[in-house]
Amino acid sequence: MRGSGLLERDDAVAALGEAVERARAGQGATCLISGPAGIGKTALLEAAAEIARRREGLVLPARASELDRGFGFGIVHQLLEPVVRACDEQRRERLFAGAARRAEALFGAAAVDGDPEYGVLNGLHWLIANLADERPLVLCVDDLHWADPASLRLLEFLGRRIDGLPVLTVCTLRPEEPGAPVELLAALRAAPACATVEPAPLSAPAAGAMLADALAGPPSERFRDAAWRATGGNPLLLSLLAREAAANGLRGRAEEAERLPELAAPGVAPTVVRRLARLDPDATAVARAAAVAGERARLDDVVALAGLDLAATRAALADLADLQLVASGGWRYVHPLVRSAVASAMPHAERDRLHRLAAARLRERGARPAEVALHWLATAPARDPGAVADLRAAAREAAAEGATGTAVELLRRALAEDAELPDRPRLLLELAELELRMLLPEGPARMREALTAGLERDEEARGRAALGTVLLLSDPVAAFAEIDQARAQAGDRGERLRLEAAELEALCFVDALAEPRLARYEAIRAARDPSAAELAHLASEEALAGQPVAEVAALAERAAADGALLREVGPGGSTWSLLTHALRFAERPEPARRLLLEGDRVVRERGLRTAGAFVDQSWAYWHRDFGSVARGLAHAQAGYEGVLEAGVPVSVAAVAAIVAESLVLLDRVEEAEAVIDRPLGAAEGTFVEVFALTARGMTRAAAERHGEAERDLRRVVEILDRRGWRAPAAARGRMRLAELLAGSGRAEEARELIDHDVAAARGAGAIGALGATLRVRALAQEGRERLATLREAVAALAASPLRLEHGRALLALGATLRRRGELEEARETLRAALDAASRTESARLAREVRAELEASGARPRRERISGVESLTPSERRVAELAADGLTNRQIAEALWVTRKTVEYHLGHVYSKLRVRSRAALPAALERSAGAETPG
Repeated sequence: MRGSGLLERDDAVAALGEAVERARAGQGATCLISGPAGIGKTALLEAAAEIARRREGLVLPARASELDRGFGFGIVHQLLEPVVRACDEQRRERLFAGAARRAEALFGAAAVDGDPEYGVLNGLHWLIANLADERPLVLCVDDLHWADPASLRLLEFLGRRIDGLPVLTVCTLRPEEPGAPVELLAALRAAPACATVEPAPLSAPAAGAMLADALAGPPSERFRDAAWRATGGNPLLLSLLAREAAANGLRGRAEEAERLPELAAPGVAPTVVRRLARLDPDATAVARAAAVAGERARLDDVVALAGLDLAATRAALADLADLQLVASGGWRYVHPLVRSAVASAMPHAERDRLHRLAAARLRERGARPAEVALHWLATAPARDPGAVADLRAAAREAAAEGATGTAVELLRRALAEDAELPDRPRLLLELAELELRMLLPEGPARMREALTAGLERDEEARGRAALGTVLLLSDPVAAFAEIDQARAQAGDRGERLRLEAAELEALCFVDALAEPRLARYEAIRAARDPSAAELAHLASEEALAGQPVAEVAALAERAAADGALLREVGPGGSTWSLLTHALRFAERPEPARRLLLEGDRVVRERGLRTAGAFVDQSWAYWHRDFGSVARGLAHAQAGYEGVLEAGVPVSVAAVAAIVAESLVLLDRVEEAEAVIDRPLGAAEGTFVEVFALTARGMTRAAAERHGEAERDLRRVVEILDRRGWRAPAAARGRMRLAELLAGSGRAEEARELIDHDVAAARGAGAIGALGATLRVRALAQEGRERLATLREAVAALAASPLRLEHGRALLALGATLRRRGELEEARETLRAALDAASRTESARLAREVRAELEASGARPRRERISGVESLTPSERRVAELAADGLTNRQIAEALWVTRKTVEYHLGHVYSKLRVRSRAALPAALERSAGAETPG
């Protein structure tokens, strides 16, 4: 029973020991010790820490408290600050290398430009990984249910990436604690490498052992069983009852059992109150001071709050230790429930007085704003200007560190402190900006209040811009009005350019703004010196409208020149994405590729996770048209993960479209259905709707759900007609519908649809689009007419960069030749189609070509089981980055994955390419690519 040193906890301690050992071997995990108060969770946490220390692990402890909930990254500071503070310059440089530098602002360094929330989380993940490179790491967090939300987000973020790191996170928590952040805790539990230990109540024999320690001898069985029933086997309640029994002169005799129910009051508080009643005034004052000062306090803080001298305070602490309220020789309570009971028993006015005194004392000695603010959060509002200043300073600090939720709570409390605050308009603005950033429902109303409260002109512009950006998803007409007014009010040129881009994004986003959108494009055409953002949007509109591709390309290349667009707007909004699409529609793969590479660079340098998702989305479309479908899927899936993390539904719908299209092209139709086969939700009525419906229609057609596919694609055609989008490269939904109609015997309707696209492609000089539309037109034709059209399509596509469409046209021509009995030319054409399928890595096209080759009597080559073609999309991306000279760590940072994931993929790459080291990768990739010839 006592093998582990803890009563009836050997199995739990063994499980924790195994988790420590696995972490030492690189199998990181999260372990949650879950149970009610007093069940012995902290003792198990300490046992895990001791096991790790014995096995040469670095143990970093932290303990949350009720007071800490308002301290952004408070638990993270407890865990990591002692290590960082002890670093010499060389070690600090090593720990904060690479992506980890984005976390250095939490420890006194200047903030790094970029996404403050994701960048800090990712930086902390890499800081922990760097620490674990030195020696296995065990993070021990007690009372996780009281942790601040920012720290919880880090633990959840780490939990999803911990496998492969020699890191174990062990946390205790009460699952039913009121006020606990339920969603964050649930997300932490849902991590793949998360296990839960749930210590059970002690048995009656174990209860007897605990009683024997306190009563100086074993109790009778009757006394033991009565104590066990009264406490439910809870170790803390048993301990308290044993001390009460001893204090009341009980010795554990059978006849004393009937006295136990009166001593075993439910919970901890009544027992603590009884003990407090035995104290003299000095001890009561010290008990209250220690309860208010909290875990971070120093002894001199307790002395000052109690209003006594040091000797009197020490004497009072000795009395409290005798009563088992505080730890012997210190001032910290033996259990958080004991501290809570003392604090709850205090009169409200006295508790507020002590917290205000504590806040003033911390401020005077230069404590961090967050530490000062914790005490103001525990008080009732009292129109104290000092409280407002402290809370705002703490909020600014939290926001800069990426703890936006904590900053919101601090500013809300500052707002409540004084309704007539002279600086109230700016406080409202600061709070509303953060609420809008978090998409909180209070944000729009709060910002409207701020805008009518008397802000300065530039502040009002800032507020309107923030409001307009958020309203874009729910009320785009109002969003445009707010952003338009903000642009007129902005004084800074850089801010005006950013707002100009936001305004253009609002205009193009929804159908409801068609009239002002067209008027704005006319104004841009007439402008002498349009900005990069204006040129990007005009290029996109001209491309979508089917204007000559040479003109579109010229506009797009002006917009991309000198990196102005990335400097003014960045890659995070739709302005930059639209420019990449315009170059793609104009069939200019190389300028588009250069722009995408620049986007990659900015995303990596600034740690922009959400912007990186949209760069990946653009890469996926580029690869679909000009490169490898498999590589495109890798980008699409990375982008999808990024927008899912951001949690904006319309962005999820946008990226899901290219994920589904890529999966269909790779012949993974069921997976595509799982991604795209759902209501459009927030995307309905927006720019995104066209792409989402096209992808859904294409997916349903591939799944032979023709009726549903036709409904989706007809809806796409209606939107295209309403928006005036005539370019076939953009209006793929029209081609897909014509293809569906031709396949179901409705040739005349199909021809009517596709003839529109053929004419548009000829008029625009888009040779690739012309070939693609001619292929579809041929499906609605017969005999020599079909053959002639397909030959024209193949010739056009051969001169274009659209590799996948070229393969499709070759397949259609080869199949037509086979059916006409022209077998020799059919086989030659189909082998060329198979080569195109190989080069574009389109499994669906390859399967269809092989079927035609077999029908022609040919024996198509086998699919490769080695070489580049055998690499998965993720393996291909890792291999290419490794071939470019990036280390495993740099690859992991670039792809937002763990080093173990990189190592896993590289192992498969080496095997499939038959190489032994990364030095051989460039030649192997080039050799395999060059070997892709028809067989």
